[in-house]
Amino acid sequence: MKRWTRNLTMVMAIALSACATKPPEKPLVKLAVTQVERGVLIWLPDNVLFEFGAHTLSPDADEYLKLVAHLTLDRTTESLALEGHTDSVGNPNFNQALSLKRADAVAEALRKLGVPGERMKTAGFGLTRPLAPNDSEIGRRLNRRVEIIVLNETVAHLSQGEPANRFEDAFDKLKSELGNRVNAGGFR
Repeated sequence: MKRWTRNLTMVMAIALSACATKPPEKPLVKLAVTQVERGVLIWLPDNVLFEFGAHTLSPDADEYLKLVAHLTLDRTTESLALEGHTDSVGNPNFNQALSLKRADAVAEALRKLGVPGERMKTAGFGLTRPLAPNDSEIGRRLNRRVEIIVLNETVAHLSQGEPANRFEDAFDKLKSELGNRVNAGGFR
């Protein structure tokens, strides 16, 4: 009887393990980057950008910021400029303060991931440097952002040794979202 019970237990365990479904794999985090005069600009996707009037990061930002921290800590010794922006809705003074709070929120998240505070400088530009036209919801959403610039760095060096599908061109991504309405002056 014991043998029969043991065999039944093994059969049930095998059957149950065959029925178990794997949790879905997380999609690979892909950063939009582009070479700018000052270094490498990292553009976070719109699903991790800020809601109207807010400076709280979306929970979706975690995986992207972990990758930014990894690149900052393992691929370069250069400093980061974190530059906050807003859309054009609302009081310019409020937007100026909000843009700095956004940059500070990203800096704090990166600090929690081990990036030294002395390697980061934050600035707020309010509504003065729109990336996209503010005449549509998508344009306003894209303008509620923090640009991360790895100063004096190159895309080739920063991406060396990383999977090829880990990066995409930020300007191409922006053009795909906005078409011909993109403001090329947004990336400096």
